[in-house]
Amino acid sequence: MELSPRKQAVLAAVTKTYIKTGEPVGSKALNLILKNAPSAATLRNEMSELCDLGLLAQPHTSAGRVPTSNGFKVYVDTLMQPEKIQSGDKRFIDESLSDIHAAPEKIPEIAGTLLSKLTGLPSVTCFVINGGLTVRRLDLLPIGRKTVMLVLITNDGRTRSRLIRTDIPFDLRHINEFAKIAEKKINGKGLCELTRAYMQGVAAALGIDAFAYMPLLSAAAEMAEGMEASNVSLTNEAALYSVFDNAAAARRIISLVNLREPMLSLLDGINGGVGVIFGNDTGFRELSSDAIIAAKYGGDKYSGTVGVIGPNRMSYDRIMPCVEYTAFKLGEIISQAQKDMEE
Repeated sequence: MELSPRKQAVLAAVTKTYIKTGEPVGSKALNLILKNAPSAATLRNEMSELCDLGLLAQPHTSAGRVPTSNGFKVYVDTLMQPEKIQSGDKRFIDESLSDIHAAPEKIPEIAGTLLSKLTGLPSVTCFVINGGLTVRRLDLLPIGRKTVMLVLITNDGRTRSRLIRTDIPFDLRHINEFAKIAEKKINGKGLCELTRAYMQGVAAALGIDAFAYMPLLSAAAEMAEGMEASNVSLTNEAALYSVFDNAAAARRIISLVNLREPMLSLLDGINGGVGVIFGNDTGFRELSSDAIIAAKYGGDKYSGTVGVIGPNRMSYDRIMPCVEYTAFKLGEIISQAQKDMEE
């Protein structure tokens, strides 16, 4: 979606102001916020067009505008300026994690607790012990003309699935061919063996078909990476009841996290650095107006994801650097803990 510079400025200003105040933003407020602001009539017209695009909404006829879930997403993905972690937040994280003597599997929960204290939001963490699980089978199911579902089942019965859009239409021939590839090269392998490098080798051996199957094999590698002996924890559940609109919404999120597999699948979608998962994109009704800010951490034997969950109206510019730095410190601490255990 291509937005004009003026529409970008209006959307960014409305979103930042709404995050700060929680109140709908009108043309008068924008006139004070924007540099070289156009007339109030022009601003109202721009906001109206952003509503037509599904990026802003008007709660009441006489009210200003608020960002929609898609509006928040566009703001975070394309308009928000990345910021460094605030010095006070960095100091708090360093001090909280400076002298930890705990088993590696306990460290992420400690980090989750500090993130919750820092942000006032409930934290979600997952911890993975790499090695030990094998692939029982990897299936490819047709969903649409250019949409397939990849399903990975491990030897202990865990299941992970992912919807993938393909560049070319996938017909029965492609599905059957993928089944042969999986049977020959993937089924029975340890999850730790299904690295990106290994999958690239599998794709390269396919010759002319490599282009068609490489996205699927890459996705399988990512799924395998996030499935090893893992668990999910939610810290500071009480915060859910204060940051969400009603108790029922908080209970739905707790139930979703307790199911484990759905949350693991969501967190598995974080790739490289800190990321935001907008609930509206997940298909889970429980998260329709919420977002997860998370980052992966890792060592050779232990890895996982740490983050916070909250309503779309969050201070992304402050929280994202905090989550990213916490994940960085976790990686350092867990790697050192692993070395200490091996000595």
